[in-house]
Amino acid sequence: MGPALSASAAQLERDVLRSVRIGRPHAPPYAAGFPTKNPSGLPDVTPPGPAFQPADRRLMLAAALGLAGSLGLTGLVATWLARPPVPSGPVVVSALTAQPLVLPAAWIVRPGAAEASPDRVDARNRIDSGNRIDLAIPWTELTGTVLPGLMRVTATRAPETEAPLTPVRRYARFLTAEAQPLPEGLMRRRFRAGTPFEGEDLYLAEGEGRRFAARCATGRIPEPDAACQSEVRIGTLSLRLRFSAERLPAWNAGLAGLERLFAPSP
Repeated sequence: MGPALSASAAQLERDVLRSVRIGRPHAPPYAAGFPTKNPSGLPDVTPPGPAFQPADRRLMLAAALGLAGSLGLTGLVATWLARPPVPSGPVVVSALTAQPLVLPAAWIVRPGAAEASPDRVDARNRIDSGNRIDLAIPWTELTGTVLPGLMRVTATRAPETEAPLTPVRRYARFLTAEAQPLPEGLMRRRFRAGTPFEGEDLYLAEGEGRRFAARCATGRIPEPDAACQSEVRIGTLSLRLRFSAERLPAWNAGLAGLERLFAPSP
């Protein structure tokens, strides 16, 4: 046996032993490109076959995937555990009024403004609302009739000032002389072009709008459910309202519902 052939045999033996240790099948000599002899006695070199993937690389890949999945699951669990508590059932809202308000938890949009004291929901479903609370109240709950949609309400403490101007007097310099009576006791006034309220109409109830007034967009807006804006004062609260123009005919029933919810008890 010549020196070259002896060296090739020794290398082959070492490859077989190493393959057994790492758990992968040993490639036959022709798969590794070793020369063999065909029946004619001439060297025959067969192109290498597909290489086997080492077992240790497969194990490392599986471990890496398992670790990534574990980290992702840990992050999801941490996020779920850190979420704020969601109250269920009636919620008692304090700090806005002398007497706490009891409201359905489903109406609460944001318990308090960012600049207010931190909001707290305790074991008794009490919310320290700070200086503000945002609600989304179904029209059906306000009016007692089947009406789709929500009235969005932002409640804050009313400023301790004298009686504010009526809407007619507040907007007088921006209005045209046109006044159009509408059903349900409403009067529509138009804002002049070039004023800050161009593209809106003013709706007044009971003459000068002392009881109710709303500004509503006349064109298409991104949020049709908030096309109308109104401000009313009930007890010590100032309520800013946003609702669809389609609900204007139900203004009286909606206002009565707000008064039932927010008016101080006698």
